Amino acid sequence: MTLQNLIKVLSITFLIAVIGHNVVAQTDRLRVRHDLGGGFTLSGHHGEPVALQDFRGKIVLLYFGYTTCPDICPATLSHLKLLMKELGPEQKKVKVLFITIDPERDTLEKLKNYLPFFHPSFVGLRGSPLETVQTARQYHVQYFQEKIESEAGYLMAHTDAVFLLDHLGRYRGRYQTRWTLEDLIDDVQLLLGSAE
Repeated sequence: MTLQNLIKVLSITFLIAVIGHNVVAQTDRLRVRHDLGGGFTLSGHHGEPVALQDFRGKIVLLYFGYTTCPDICPATLSHLKLLMKELGPEQKKVKVLFITIDPERDTLEKLKNYLPFFHPSFVGLRGSPLETVQTARQYHVQYFQEKIESEAGYLMAHTDAVFLLDHLGRYRGRYQTRWTLEDLIDDVQLLLGSAE
């Protein structure tokens, strides 16, 4: 074998290894987690009961936050708006669900007025304090009140993560959108392709 042929063979072998590693890494990142996530039924911001199973056939991006959040929640929802824009026509196959962790202050009316600032298709969900705790626990989301000296009275410290659920409602990943937006876009597109 000539040196030139040997270089070609080694180059092809290296390329196959790199591609294979990337596919395995992405597939591993998107593996189905049966120990996390799960179904729920809460009140939608138009007053109707909304269940996770209502979105079978769609990719779901789930976020736990609250409407008076001063920074993290609006930043995350803005990132999700950019993601939807990036998806173009495919965005109709994706649904963003925003579950309030502050049902004491976040009425359905507040959610209804808040979510359209980011995207008209985003859905706000509200449960009782117990339903909120139970749903958050399924996704390993933590939150608690932090008292502050202001008119608001308190802030909510909470897990900052978007959860990716496939077209069957199965947990596929957790993303901090400020750091892993590109991964989230890639993985949504991958799931959209596999759901066809």
